[in-house]
Amino acid sequence: MMRLYKLIICLVIPFALLGCQDDAMNAGSSTLSESDDIQVKADTFSLASALDSCAALTLTPDSFLLGECDTHFGTIQADILTQLACPEGFQYPYAETAEVDSIYLYIHYNSWYGDGKAPLGITVYEMDRSSLTETGIYPSNLHLEDYCSLEDSTHIAKASRIIIPSEPTDSLYQSSSDSYQPFIRIKLTDEFAKRFFAKQDFSSQEVFNEAFKGLYITSDFGGSNVLYITNISMAVYYHFSRPMSNGRDTILHDIKSFYANSEVRQINRYTYPNRREVLTLYAQNTDTSYIVSPANIYTQLSLRMDSIYQRIKQQLGDDANDYRVYVNQALLTLDVLYDAETTSDRPRDQWDVPANNMLLIKAENFNTFFAKNELPSDTSAILATLTITADTLGKESYSYSYDLSSLLTQQLRSNQPIDELKFMLVPVSVTSTNSSSSTVITSVKQMQTISATRIRSAQNALQPIDLEMVYSGFNRTR
Repeated sequence: MMRLYKLIICLVIPFALLGCQDDAMNAGSSTLSESDDIQVKADTFSLASALDSCAALTLTPDSFLLGECDTHFGTIQADILTQLACPEGFQYPYAETAEVDSIYLYIHYNSWYGDGKAPLGITVYEMDRSSLTETGIYPSNLHLEDYCSLEDSTHIAKASRIIIPSEPTDSLYQSSSDSYQPFIRIKLTDEFAKRFFAKQDFSSQEVFNEAFKGLYITSDFGGSNVLYITNISMAVYYHFSRPMSNGRDTILHDIKSFYANSEVRQINRYTYPNRREVLTLYAQNTDTSYIVSPANIYTQLSLRMDSIYQRIKQQLGDDANDYRVYVNQALLTLDVLYDAETTSDRPRDQWDVPANNMLLIKAENFNTFFAKNELPSDTSAILATLTITADTLGKESYSYSYDLSSLLTQQLRSNQPIDELKFMLVPVSVTSTNSSSSTVITSVKQMQTISATRIRSAQNALQPIDLEMVYSGFNRTR
């Protein structure tokens, strides 16, 4: 509360000085009447919190999860549906003599969640039913059968590719290179290679998508790790005959790569078979709230606006309606329960590492915000970065802080006041650009890496979440 009183003093002193000016400095002016006064008040308001969830994410990912793993918040299963970019205008050289040798799929990853020494099997199918569209909105729990039948004819990696994430056998390790990244190489079937090579119309992405709808990449063995995928590409190895000046033909070998990049659609599909049981279990802990990604488990916060209206009326007196209310500060601090020194038995399985960025968004704006790629706003969606502070003994504490002053000022002045204001806490990844004078946020997406943030709840017995608020009433009858 000390910081609230400091703010009150800062607000009150300038107005007090108005009444203490020397007469010579105020010649020709009259003193303020009682109807011209400004009142400054401070209050603390309680909130309510509860676990909430949504069925799926709706996003355009820039990285992917692939695999299956048990976490403290249930089992996650992740797979990928992706198109490949059409090299518009490309033609195989000497196409009349060109023949395919083989096709390999390359999957690059930079890290993993879970046990890096446990085996993981990866397999690939060709999408044969529907293709993804450029403007389609696809949830992360989409119905796979709408896009891939999973029939034997679509299974284009007959032999499951078994890997050990921490011991990549396909990658050439170069310790001196900063660009080293492990990858997985999967040979696709000869039948698929011949079929794909025969599709040589590269006139447009639409034509290409019609002939080749895309790939479905999934895991079919293991259950102890999930890869963080960064890049996917498919390489066509082929040869062709080129006539020489001496009248003899020369056989040349070449490679043509097709990429899953930002020009095409890619969907990361998640399933959580036991999420309902997990929600029921953690809802029993009333002292702690959870925000888990990409399980879509969120914390909902509720603020009783009718209580705030009533308290302001009590503080300003019977003539409260004569005052134009400004919320000068409305500080909401969320204490994160995290011990950086504590690790699990598996070094890379930091299951409870909190998110770097947490969005506090009005519940009514949740769906449209991410679907329309909106940016943070101080009246609907407020972004906070994880803050780390240390006490005199060096013990660190973690928190997120939000200033709701603009949002609440807007609510208090609304012609349609509401009884309750509901928010969602959503972990997000943030993209920004830096200039000499400022940092500009360019995109905010729901976070898709595996993490869990634990905070003190509004019902915490020792230190519940509350809102510290300073507001002022400016009499508007003069």
